[in-house]
Amino acid sequence: MAPLPDHLMPAPSERPPLPREVRIEHQRRSVLDAATEVFAKRGYPGTTVDHIVNGARVGFASFYDLFDGKEDCFLRAYERIVEDAWEQIAAAVPAEASWTEQVCATLRAVLAAIAAAPLEARLALVEVQTAGPRALARYEQTHDAVVPLLRRGRELSPRAAALPATLEEATLGGVAWLLHQRLVMGEVEEIETLYPELVEIVIGPYLGEERTAELIAAPAPPA
Repeated sequence: MAPLPDHLMPAPSERPPLPREVRIEHQRRSVLDAATEVFAKRGYPGTTVDHIVNGARVGFASFYDLFDGKEDCFLRAYERIVEDAWEQIAAAVPAEASWTEQVCATLRAVLAAIAAAPLEARLALVEVQTAGPRALARYEQTHDAVVPLLRRGRELSPRAAALPATLEEATLGGVAWLLHQRLVMGEVEEIETLYPELVEIVIGPYLGEERTAELIAAPAPPA
């Protein structure tokens, strides 16, 4: 008897298993999701591997197959958050825009990202400063990556020669402190209202009060 045509054959009862690499990556993402929430809510010092595996609902063996320990898990969670943030900023900032447009768009994107994902923001801005020297060094590297963007403001400033050499680092420190305080106090719902103050802090030293006020008053570009 001739076999049935393929389209009439019964569908296989089970799907083929996913490749091992795909399953591992899926599990890693799941653990990082849970770890981010645990770190943000308990704080880095108050978090143990036991808290993470309970939150992720995995065994200790599975956790240590994915990470070297609590610090490694934290650093990977931090890296993922930063990478996602860079992607959001890149999507929001037109490459051909002027310096002022790029800075304003970056500030709006950062505030929007914090409002949309406060737990991730708390890990990346608050808990990273309590997670040991490796985490702190990585946090400082993230700050350093923003310095070239700010330094371009000197090219537009009529007072460039008088600007302090460490202006950009001090500016980033001020911005980070404001965001840090809002996150620590749990005041995230209206964090986007910080936009005018951040524009004053970041752009004011280069362009002066009048031009900065014009930028603050300008409507946000359409999404």
